[in-house]
Amino acid sequence: MQDPEQLAADLGRNVRRLRLRRNMTLEALAERAAVAKGTVIAVEQARANPNIATLCRLADALGVGVDSLIEAAGGPRVRVKRADATPALWSSEAGGRGLFLMGTDPPDVVELWDWTLSGGEHFDGAPHPVGSFEMLSVLEGKLAVTAGEEEHLLAEGDTIHFESDVAHRYANPGKKANRFVMAVYEPLPERPAPAEPLDPADQAPPSHANHI
Repeated sequence: MQDPEQLAADLGRNVRRLRLRRNMTLEALAERAAVAKGTVIAVEQARANPNIATLCRLADALGVGVDSLIEAAGGPRVRVKRADATPALWSSEAGGRGLFLMGTDPPDVVELWDWTLSGGEHFDGAPHPVGSFEMLSVLEGKLAVTAGEEEHLLAEGDTIHFESDVAHRYANPGKKANRFVMAVYEPLPERPAPAEPLDPADQAPPSHANHI
């Protein structure tokens, strides 16, 4: 069984690290988690032993699981995905494919892809959330990238960065297959402001139908 003091220290470190990574103030985290600001401060300073309900609220507000909040300290987190475990999430009869190399967990999502398009082939991407962007670098062949209404022709070794919250297209204008790597960033969507609590005098009495 984990030592309670060590658990509190791990919890405080992880909550603070995750909050700062999301550029959240103490007030913002407290508001999203529906807890007092003092509770957040006490947790981060390892002076609190929150119940499971509070842990779940903090985890939800930070976009992680409870296990991420109580994870013990260690070295840098490392993930390795072998080539034979890399899925092709898009493929075509002409031989094109999109390999999903690696991705991060929410809230801010980063994805790394390895794409191949056969000659004359294209792929249309739907708009991502506001604030998203993509970076592509051509490894082989030619690539035409269209973001909104503007098309950009790229040759081997060229790199492009564009805001991807609009419709976009990757196309191979050449006759031979191309290959390019792509990084996609999608930020955490903004949550709507919480509703103001109702005044008790304005709340309707419970209906008997609720008890049937």
